[in-house]
Amino acid sequence: MKKVFRKEEGVSPVIATILMVAITVVLAATVYIMVSGMGGTGEPQLAVTLTYSATQSNVPNHIVVFTVSMQTPSSVDDTKVTITVGGSPATGNGTSSIPTSASSTTNYWGYLDLNGDGKLSSGDVIWVAGPGVQSGALVSLAISGYSGTATVTIP
Repeated sequence: MKKVFRKEEGVSPVIATILMVAITVVLAATVYIMVSGMGGTGEPQLAVTLTYSATQSNVPNHIVVFTVSMQTPSSVDDTKVTITVGGSPATGNGTSSIPTSASSTTNYWGYLDLNGDGKLSSGDVIWVAGPGVQSGALVSLAISGYSGTATVTIP
């Protein structure tokens, strides 16, 4: 009878331990990134600037006017825009002329579509009116689908 020799080789215990530790470290780092939010929200960063217009604003009558400069997004439907005044949301009023005095007990806003594209875009004018519009109040603009806000303090 002939004796058959088989070569039985495997991964050495030292190499197996190193591989298991490496896999564990990679998995732990992945879980940490997902939990800590470093992976991002998937929403693009908002790049909008509001410039206060002293010549068109009438703070004593609770009206402020801003010129909009938009990079990201380049234009947006006004229904996706949220304006807050001093932390309180303002009601959207669509495209309309700048009021001469605040005619509501709540804050409201609108915009002048200067380029006629039917959307809020760079160069358009936003106006905000209401009892919260006063010197020192913070006006913020946010757009759904984008992270971040554009803010201006009323002088």
